[in-house]
Amino acid sequence: MNARGGRGAQPPPEDTSSPYFLHPSDNPGVIFVPRQLIGSNYTTWSRSFTIALLAKNKLVFVDGSIPWPNREDLLYQPWISCNSMAIAWLRNSVSSQICSSIMYLDDAYEIWSDLKERFSIGDSARLYQLRQQLVSLSQGNSDVSSYFTNLRIVWDEFKNSQPISWCTCARCTCHSAARWHQHQENDCTMQILISLNPEFSQSRSHILSITPLPSLSKVFALVIQEERQRHIEGNQSTPPVPSEQPFANATSNYGRCLSNFLCTHCGRTNHGVDRCFYLHDFPPGFGREKNKPSNATGSGGSGFSGGRSEFQNHNNTDQ
Repeated sequence: MNARGGRGAQPPPEDTSSPYFLHPSDNPGVIFVPRQLIGSNYTTWSRSFTIALLAKNKLVFVDGSIPWPNREDLLYQPWISCNSMAIAWLRNSVSSQICSSIMYLDDAYEIWSDLKERFSIGDSARLYQLRQQLVSLSQGNSDVSSYFTNLRIVWDEFKNSQPISWCTCARCTCHSAARWHQHQENDCTMQILISLNPEFSQSRSHILSITPLPSLSKVFALVIQEERQRHIEGNQSTPPVPSEQPFANATSNYGRCLSNFLCTHCGRTNHGVDRCFYLHDFPPGFGREKNKPSNATGSGGSGFSGGRSEFQNHNNTDQ
C-alpha cells in the first residue's frame, strides 16, 4: 500500500493497524479532549488532541502525512471517510466561535495548520506570562508534591513553546535535539531547587553535588524523601508527661470534703448521720474504759458513760 494515497491494493477493513480502519465506536460526535480550544490554551489543547489522534491512528490525516488522493485512487473513498471523521473531531474540540471560522474548510490538515498559525507559540505575551510565573513561583506553605506539580505545569507549557532543537542537518548526526532536551531538564531542576523552602537546604546541597545533575523525577524523589523523614521524626517525638496536679487537686478536694462532713443528728463534724455514735450507739470498749476489765454488773452502763464522755471530749478538742 502506498502510504501517501498512491495506487495500490485497498487494505482490508479488518486490518486494525491501517490508518484507514474505522472502529464501530468512531463517530463524528466523539469529543477527544476535556477542554475545548479557546485560543489561549492552544499549547495544552494541541498536545491532548495529538495524543488522542495517535491512539486512533488518525494523526496522519491531520499532519499531512497522507495528502488528498486522486479520485481514481482505490483509497479515495476510505481517505474521504477518515478525513471527514478527523474534521468532525476537530470541530467538536474547539469553541463555537472558532468552529464557525473553520466551518468551510474540507481538509483536516488545512484546519490543523490554520489553528496552529493563529494560536501557536508565537504569542510573546504568553511567553512573558509563563516566564514571570516561573520566576515568582515558590514553595511557600505548599507541600513538595503540590509545589512540584504546579511548577511542572507551568514549565511544560513554557518548554513546549521553545524550539525542539537548533539542528540544521538534513538527517541529524550531531544529537542537537537530545542535548537541547537535557539542557531544558537541567534548567527546570535548577528552578525547582531555587524555589524550595530553606528547610530543604541539605537536600539541595546534596543534589547540586551530584554529577551529572539527576533527572527531574530523581530530584523529586530525593526531596519528597526528606519531607517524609521530617514528618516521621516529628511523629516520634517524646510525648509530654501527664501532670500530677489534677491528682493532687483531687486529693485535696477529697480531704476538704471529709472535714466538712456535718452530722445532722448531733451537730458535730467529721462524721455523717449514718455513723453517729449518739444515734447508733457506741461500740464496745470505746474510750478509756476499753482497756479495763468489764464488771459483771453495770459494765454496759459504765462503758457507755465513759465512751460517751470520751467521744464528747474528743469532738470538743477538734472543734
